[in-house]
Amino acid sequence: MVEGRVCKLTPHSLIIFPPNVLHGCQVNTHDDYVRYCLYIDPVDILPERLPLLTSLVSDFHNTPQEILYEHTEAFNLEQFFYNLKQLEDLPKDVKDTMEHIFTEALIAQINLLCRTLRPSKLTSNASGKILDIVNYINDHITEPLTLDSISSSCFISKNYLNNNFKNTLGTTVIEYIRYKRVILAKQMIRNGESAMNAALAVGFADYSSFYRAYMKFLHYPPKDDIPTSLPS
Repeated sequence: MVEGRVCKLTPHSLIIFPPNVLHGCQVNTHDDYVRYCLYIDPVDILPERLPLLTSLVSDFHNTPQEILYEHTEAFNLEQFFYNLKQLEDLPKDVKDTMEHIFTEALIAQINLLCRTLRPSKLTSNASGKILDIVNYINDHITEPLTLDSISSSCFISKNYLNNNFKNTLGTTVIEYIRYKRVILAKQMIRNGESAMNAALAVGFADYSSFYRAYMKFLHYPPKDDIPTSLPS
């Protein structure tokens, strides 16, 4: 599930998520399967390699079909993930160096895949109204948002908003808003903004609620995202 849309996965599917996209997985089979998940932090990529990474995550809302690729067997991505997993027991200095090398190799392979295969389109599991609500929230994420204001702006009842949003996206409206604001604030902090200013800019009323949300969703404090040197 990706922001109210659904991917019914087939073997060897590849999904690429931009960093601010809410997604989740529901398993509807009793068969054995393997799923590889890799989070790639841009700060861990050499500057000259960044275009290979950023070109994979073009604007989600304008080009949602570009995040799903099927029938990727010929690109042997499983071997790249296997190589990364084999590093777990190595000494830290060796592991860190080789992780960079293998991750860049994986990014290059995925980039080649994306240039070769046609992306698949996501089906929609949500009503048009729910997708409208998601888009409205994302478009106004830094503004004051309440259940009353959203239901009024989208011309729906608050009861419909509460029940259908959670049934479709697997989370409440308020939790969705907090998550998106945390991710936006994270990018601002990494770009040199103070945590306090970022918290207020994305819509949190105070720093304590921002800090609690940051810890809940990211499992580490905002100070860990402060860059050691500001981007030029």
